[in-house]
Amino acid sequence: MYAPLAAKTHPNVAVPQVSLPIPMGKVAAQTSIDMANARAQTAFDPARIEEVIRDGRIDNASRQKIVKTLQDDEVFADWKLKMTHWSREQQMRMSHLAVRRILEIAHRDGWDAQEAIEAAINLDLQSPLSLHWVAFVPVIMGQGDFDQVQRWGNAAMEHQIFGCYLQTELGHGTNVQALETLATYVPETDEFNIHSPTLTSTKWWAGGAGLTATHAIVQCQLIIHDKRHGPHLFFVPLRSVQDGSVFPGIVAGDIGPKTYGAFAGLDNGWVRFDNVRIPRSNMLAKNAKVKQGGEYVKPPSAKLSYGGMVFIRSQMIDRCGWMLSRAITIALRYSHVRRQFRDPSSTDENDQERSVLSYPSLNRRLLPLLANSYAYILAGRRMRALYEDMAAQLDQGNIELLADVHVASSSLKAYCTKQVVDGIEECRQALGGHGFLSYAGFNGIFPEQLPSVTYEGDNFVLFQQVGRAMLKLAGELKQDRSAKVTATTAFVRALHDADAIRFRAPTAAVEWLRPDVFASALNLRAARLVGDLQAELDAGRRFVDLSWECVEVGRSHAEVVVSTWFAEAVADDAQALGTAEVAWISKLVALNALMSLSRNITPLALPMGTSGAAGLAAYKPGQAILTAESVKALETAIRGLVEELLPQVIGLSDAFGWTDWELSSALGRKDGRVYEHLMALAEGNPLNHKLTSKQPGQYNWNPKAAHGKHVVEWYTQELRPLFSATAARSDTPVHGNGAKI
Repeated sequence: MYAPLAAKTHPNVAVPQVSLPIPMGKVAAQTSIDMANARAQTAFDPARIEEVIRDGRIDNASRQKIVKTLQDDEVFADWKLKMTHWSREQQMRMSHLAVRRILEIAHRDGWDAQEAIEAAINLDLQSPLSLHWVAFVPVIMGQGDFDQVQRWGNAAMEHQIFGCYLQTELGHGTNVQALETLATYVPETDEFNIHSPTLTSTKWWAGGAGLTATHAIVQCQLIIHDKRHGPHLFFVPLRSVQDGSVFPGIVAGDIGPKTYGAFAGLDNGWVRFDNVRIPRSNMLAKNAKVKQGGEYVKPPSAKLSYGGMVFIRSQMIDRCGWMLSRAITIALRYSHVRRQFRDPSSTDENDQERSVLSYPSLNRRLLPLLANSYAYILAGRRMRALYEDMAAQLDQGNIELLADVHVASSSLKAYCTKQVVDGIEECRQALGGHGFLSYAGFNGIFPEQLPSVTYEGDNFVLFQQVGRAMLKLAGELKQDRSAKVTATTAFVRALHDADAIRFRAPTAAVEWLRPDVFASALNLRAARLVGDLQAELDAGRRFVDLSWECVEVGRSHAEVVVSTWFAEAVADDAQALGTAEVAWISKLVALNALMSLSRNITPLALPMGTSGAAGLAAYKPGQAILTAESVKALETAIRGLVEELLPQVIGLSDAFGWTDWELSSALGRKDGRVYEHLMALAEGNPLNHKLTSKQPGQYNWNPKAAHGKHVVEWYTQELRPLFSATAARSDTPVHGNGAKI
């Protein structure tokens, strides 16, 4: 058997292909057989699941249409492969080319804005276009009044301007109230004077600000008649749309390369203002207003100005679930076809080696990440729906949902982003040495996801906000048992109401699989942690010194929310999913919940304290929620779920619907032919070919010359002189013709 030549995806783009006439061998030949066998075991229809979970920002048919358009396009066909070889400067330039090309295709094919965004996302392209739509347009639409939306929003939606969102400064990020950039009202001219008074007031990190954005939404301290009114939003022109020149009074630039080469195509920038005048009408005025002469009209709630951050957080949850789904799809596919070591009980040297996925040391690491992917995708959809409900209410002047959305988005953003960053890296490590190669497919996943733990609010600060919110709710319930709670905060009632959460400690693994059991356990743990936090305050510790305790309160709250919304989403979509499909996804619901419990079992297993404030109403001092038998049964239940799910994981990962082009992974190929593809990519590496073009990322593939005999052009310029110089300093003879010694 020989590795066949790969076909071209586009007439103008040659795909690297194995050229050496070398026998494939039984190890490489077995991989496609193993993958086919795995799919034959699938006990449900992955396509049916895909249709349901992909029905998000756009429908699945539209997504598939976009993917096919991109993979057939002469610019984008081998985009992801080339991107791994580009320098930062090349990636930035190609990012601008991609923006223009996406908008050309959108105009040609009649795509709407959401489809254009989907195209950018599918390219693994964090670009000015992405940030324009995620961080600029929504703020105008959500914080601007009618006239401002008409004036700026429409221009932004038509891409007549490109925008960025300037909030974070060199000296302040999380502490928005301490931002230093000033917007001082000038009554004589009815203008605002935008000014950066210090070095640390320099706006920093804003995507698109470095080289691209023509306009910005700028968060500034509003000053009227020498009185500060806190941070407000202003619309400020930055650059000429004709030639990109920065306007007088403004300096701006790119802040530089990011860690691990992340966001290389995005010009995260710095901006300073030197007494730049803008009209009074350029303050976003849907909520707060400044009238001519300087009269200030307060917003209904001070938190309305943070709507942009809440919007982005609400959109992050399912997005990070999809990123994890890419990593786990690659990891499961490769781990299934990768075979290492015969079974220890085998005495026949001809017996096949075992799939590495069959080892518990690997499948116990990976299968919970599969469950997490589904959980964050489906829970994230509910987070977006909750935000949309809040936004609709805000339009009517109703701020009832604002606090709940703020807490939920803060909790889930902080929890899910960290889980996903760690999970992606766990997937990469699970692939062994091959996983460290760029062709494994993690360059477009891990670096992009990594900064999510800090942008839109530092995770650990957000957890403190969740802890404070839970304490506030607990205090309200203590004063009034009928105080309003939501489905995801009702657990706080257990502090004062013995009947709030009915629970009996399981004595067998099968009991842990009941949804009411694991849901109650998650809620009791969250309540116990809030009670313990309150007890620390009652004992005299300051809240500012309890930031670490708040982290666990926030994590446990998030796990209650994720588990609740995951289960509700599956139930709501049960008819569309189908009976068999629901049965298997429900096992993922259980695995996600049980793994969440096992992450920190201590609050459930530790006896209640002697202080009433630290306990739960249904438990006496010295009494624990779980027994040792319950804890042992929990581990047995998790092990049983993993073993039961193992034969179905290829089907469950297929249900995400990722194409080979989207994954861009030699190890995550749908057909399982990982070794052929990996070798072909190595042969096609531009370093193995004579440079024939100066174009960024240009591949110089020549099958007739790809026989591992290439000599890099700088060899005689750099290395041969090195050998000659060292030989002159030693007694070792070296032949001048380069022959072996």
